Amino acid sequence: MTVEEALLAVVGAIALVLLFLGLADALEGDPRAWVRRRRRRPAPPDLSRSRVAPAARGALARRSAPAPRTPAPAPELVSREPADAPVEGEAPARGAAPPTVTPEWRAQVAALIRGRECAEARQLLDPALARGEVDGETAAFLLEICSTAVARDLWRLRRALRRGGGGEAPLEGTLEVTQVMLEAAVTETLPQERRRRVSARLWRGHTRLGLRRWRAGTFEPAVESLFRALGVRGIDERRRRLARDLLVRTLEDMAGQSLEVIPQLLGDHERAVALEQAQRLLDHIRRTREEGVSAEDLAVAASRARQLLEHIEQAPVR
Repeated sequence: MTVEEALLAVVGAIALVLLFLGLADALEGDPRAWVRRRRRRPAPPDLSRSRVAPAARGALARRSAPAPRTPAPAPELVSREPADAPVEGEAPARGAAPPTVTPEWRAQVAALIRGRECAEARQLLDPALARGEVDGETAAFLLEICSTAVARDLWRLRRALRRGGGGEAPLEGTLEVTQVMLEAAVTETLPQERRRRVSARLWRGHTRLGLRRWRAGTFEPAVESLFRALGVRGIDERRRRLARDLLVRTLEDMAGQSLEVIPQLLGDHERAVALEQAQRLLDHIRRTREEGVSAEDLAVAASRARQLLEHIEQAPVR
């Protein structure tokens, strides 16, 4: 080999080395780092360990895994149930009845009052009030329903009067259930202004019925309505005086009507019926005196009542 051929071989080897280094640097970065990573490559896994049965591996994994820790409940989240709370699946204790007043119960009573089915509403309402199960919120709600129903039935009664007809039974039922609610002990905790407004409507309803009956000549029911108007709690003196004046006028006309009827009863040998009618008039006069009406205002009615008794005493007994 000549010198030229040797030099060419050396140059070619150097070129190959440089080409190798350039390609390695372009592909993987530093070739020395690549060599070091190759040296640190982990040994292949021992296949003999993988021959353990899957069930055994699962058992070992479960045995070696630490048990999960259950966090302790926070003090404020710990359930504090009463000692006498019933266990699930166990029958409730004797005498522990479920609560009667529920949202469904309240909606049912309100629907009955709105529908003028006050007798059915009383069947649900009276026992709950007697047991003290009606709270203040429910009482306020039902009292407002009653007040609205009274105003509605009063308006319908006035419209019926202008048309010459109309029954009194719906208004009577609404007034009764409203008075029950207003006189309940739980209602006393409500604001005074709300109770005063309901009392005014209740008084107006009884007075309107009394006036209607007085004009129709049915004096006995008129007197009862006016006594109920005077018995409404929370009415002012002006309303009380109006009811008293109308009551006095009704008693005077009632006594005058009896003066016309009793001679006929005596002629038909109905002495006991005439005496009962006169006694009932005297009882109304006595009760009116207890309501604060003076003897002077009742002078006409009392004078006619004495005339009735004289007619009855002078009539021969047969």
